[in-house]
Amino acid sequence: MFTGDKTHFAEWVKQYQSFLYRAAWALSGERGAAQDLVQETFALAWRARKQLREGVATQAWLYQILRREAMRVWREREPWEVWDDAHCEGVADGRVQIDLRIDLLNALQALNPLHREILVPFYLADMSYEQLAAAMDIPVGTVMSRLSRARRALRQLLEEEES
Repeated sequence: MFTGDKTHFAEWVKQYQSFLYRAAWALSGERGAAQDLVQETFALAWRARKQLREGVATQAWLYQILRREAMRVWREREPWEVWDDAHCEGVADGRVQIDLRIDLLNALQALNPLHREILVPFYLADMSYEQLAAAMDIPVGTVMSRLSRARRALRQLLEEEES
């Protein structure tokens, strides 16, 4: 159980905010929405901090909160707009890299949310099968099969984009 004070929690926020922001941005497709999701995730985590049991992976627990909050928001929102160059400001990898990133992000946004929610933490946050299983409250085998289906769907979308 997390029993730390606000100072301890602030250190904890520093440790996980980048991970949550990357995941939220990839899930939401929008910087502002990602910032809101991260802020709400930490607010919810603070209120539920006594539920975090010793030995539970904090990163997985936080992702589970983020994921649930994102799904709540998804139900209330219109579909995301298609990504454009403005979403990739500050990327210094050149025009080709920006185009590739935009294609990938557009494909992620076009995916079924179930596929997106498994791909994002696996690839962008390097969460293991076990961490994902804990975060999503599903068996490891289900994580593996969902990842397989999500990869296939993403590959198909990217191939369609090339044609």
